[in-house]
Amino acid sequence: MEYTKSLTNYNRNKTLVVNVGNTALGGNNPIKIQTMCNTATNDVDKTVNQIINVAKTTDCDIIRVTVPTMNDVKALKEIHDKIQAAGVTIPLVADVHFNAAIAFECAKIVEKVRVNPGNFGHHELPCLTEEEFQEEGKLLEDTFRDFLKVCKEHNTAVRIGTNHGSLAKRILNRYGDTIEGMVESVMEFLRVAVQEKFENIAISLKSSNPTVAIRAARLMVKTMNDENMHYALHLGVTEAGEGNDGRIKSASGICPLLNDGIGDTIRVSLTEDPEAEILPAQEIVAYRDYLKEAAKLPEIPFFYDPFHYTKRKSEQISFLANNVNPVAIIVDNETELQELVSNWETLKSENKTPDLIIAGNSDIEEKVISVIRESKVATKSSLHGSIKVFVDRDFVDYKQDAIIIIDENTDFETLKTKNLDKVTLIASSKNRNKTGALRYIFYKLQENNINNAVLLRTDDGEQDARFKEFAPAAECAGVFADGFGDGVCLKSNGNAAKNIRLGYQILQIARLRISGNEYVSCPGCGRTMYNLQETVKKIKAATAKYKNLKIAVMGCIVNGPGEMADADFGYVGAGKQKISLYKDGKVVKKAIDESLAVDELLKIIDNSI
Repeated sequence: MEYTKSLTNYNRNKTLVVNVGNTALGGNNPIKIQTMCNTATNDVDKTVNQIINVAKTTDCDIIRVTVPTMNDVKALKEIHDKIQAAGVTIPLVADVHFNAAIAFECAKIVEKVRVNPGNFGHHELPCLTEEEFQEEGKLLEDTFRDFLKVCKEHNTAVRIGTNHGSLAKRILNRYGDTIEGMVESVMEFLRVAVQEKFENIAISLKSSNPTVAIRAARLMVKTMNDENMHYALHLGVTEAGEGNDGRIKSASGICPLLNDGIGDTIRVSLTEDPEAEILPAQEIVAYRDYLKEAAKLPEIPFFYDPFHYTKRKSEQISFLANNVNPVAIIVDNETELQELVSNWETLKSENKTPDLIIAGNSDIEEKVISVIRESKVATKSSLHGSIKVFVDRDFVDYKQDAIIIIDENTDFETLKTKNLDKVTLIASSKNRNKTGALRYIFYKLQENNINNAVLLRTDDGEQDARFKEFAPAAECAGVFADGFGDGVCLKSNGNAAKNIRLGYQILQIARLRISGNEYVSCPGCGRTMYNLQETVKKIKAATAKYKNLKIAVMGCIVNGPGEMADADFGYVGAGKQKISLYKDGKVVKKAIDESLAVDELLKIIDNSI
């Protein structure tokens, strides 16, 4: 079961060093930050200018350029020569799909080549028989072995990057659309690298679903450990989207892995210009460093399966009609209450009112009850017979609906002796390492056979303003991926409406409660032949009237069709200003003009709901 040395305390996973030109990642090196050009590679001057701007205005360590055709290889050489002539030494990575011959040529030019095992050297045969599976595997091995020889000759690093949305048919037919398939897709290549004694490799297993990315990376590390491999890992959530949503989604997939000591380089993939990706990535790395200084927690054994989701069995919350994975908000004073009241009608129109409001005192409770009747109310004094709130050390017999706030210092053996029939727990820790503390709490609950529902509270204790936008989501994400937790509790902090929306967003990212549309959009690159950023904004505005749809907006066919499998509707680039539209993973309109595509997408949606 082990993929990390500790479930509760930070210990970095030891990996081999990867030398990418003048930049080293892995081993004891600091975590490196990457981005990718969104220009057409054959537009040499535009691409060069973008790379120079990224290098001069940000602290980016590595930048990637797509090389979709053999004609783009010549452009790549010009780009590399021009940035070096300009005194820019940032290493370049060539991103190659579908054509192994292109990868061979790129390895002679740039410092690193990314290949996708889902489409490297494949004939795209389904390989239904064992003989076909092995024959195709032999073809892959031979092609990759020859590729590594070229990389050795030119001191070129390699990234083996598999995506959940682009597994080969051969792997899909054997393993299904699973993390096991993602891992085996990489392992086939790594076994060749071991045979060739080639260590200058980083690997990645990405998904637009953060929990899939988390579990895949965990299983990858365990599988490598089992075979005595220790290659560096590149982390990211692919097609994370744009704006605050994209940043929180990325942090939710990256931070839990960094917290477990996994990860040597990261990219925050946003549907924005590459310069915009660097600051969020820096904040995530700084957050990891901040957690390293957390007070030590007790060590615990692996008491659950960290690779496959099994939700902890818990009792229904007594004061809610259904176990709906509630969102709770703590309102401590009059000002916070007024802010909540002023935003109440807007929250109602969004179907995002809190299920539970915890009032800081009896005066606040009276006012909450008088103006907000849709939510349950809790308070420590509970003058009106509503839900009572206790800290764990009160240890009374709870004869009515009650909430108990627990932490890693709770006396769980005493707690289990009390009447907990109508009790809901809020797990809250002041330790910097919230994920580790929450895991410890759930271990102690299981050890003492306490099965009450638990809301996660991750905004208590010491806080750093740098991380307030994404930390609560990131801290919940790993715990929810473990199968623990029944809802979210956040403090108002003077912005109740914003934090209530964040609570719903956290649950949606974890796939525990769908409360709004979800948009999956790639960052765009030289393979994208339409204005992706403007289109995403246009589609978001046009589809805001719909409820709880998952819509994917993809630049090209590399990951587009694969991501459609998890989306209700898809908008995918199919050539120069041509778009293919998908419904439930299947093409319904192929290569239509971009000018018609958004309207046609709306027609498809309207005819489907």
